[in-house]
Amino acid sequence: MTVPRPTTPLLSREQIAGAALTLVDEAGTFTLPSLAKVLGVSASSIYHHFPGGREAIIEAIRGLLAGEVLVVDAGRTDWRQAAADWAQDYRASFALHPKVVPLLTAQTVTDPRTLAGYEGLARVLRDAGFGAENLLHAVTILDCFILGSALDAGAPIDVWAASPDPESALGAAIRVSRARAGDRSARSFEIGLRILLAGLASLVEGSAK
Repeated sequence: MTVPRPTTPLLSREQIAGAALTLVDEAGTFTLPSLAKVLGVSASSIYHHFPGGREAIIEAIRGLLAGEVLVVDAGRTDWRQAAADWAQDYRASFALHPKVVPLLTAQTVTDPRTLAGYEGLARVLRDAGFGAENLLHAVTILDCFILGSALDAGAPIDVWAASPDPESALGAAIRVSRARAGDRSARSFEIGLRILLAGLASLVEGSAK
């Protein structure tokens, strides 16, 4: 007796990447055996969808988080606002999964959706007057700041232990921050982003002289 093949695949790339992301959220990493166990399949089934193994799955996770988030409106006339919107969306997505950031930064970005987002940002910066060398530095600086802020989003509420010394400048700042409603990490990101964009603007202004 012939058993009919299922009309739909038991696994999809998105399902595998989503399960891997869940494992990372819980434990900070994943292995193919642990992923196969969660999915109830063999490791060979995962390799069928991801011949590149673990690194390919990490890139698929990157794509899940990027999705439509990293799309840049190249028609915007104000590059600062376009870059700010991109950075805010990027940070918001990755801040939900801070444990995945170390995995993503350990390998080359190859996910097409993510690369398309960076390409959009690069074109906005190029059209604003950033030269090729400064443009790459600008993208790198923004990337490092955003990913660092995403990690900060997953940090303890109290990052630093407040000194009981009444003369401690750090202690006083911590107490003021605790007394203020809202997300300290998000506020720090917004302040830092404004400063960063103002600093990057000097690269364009300097090249125009």
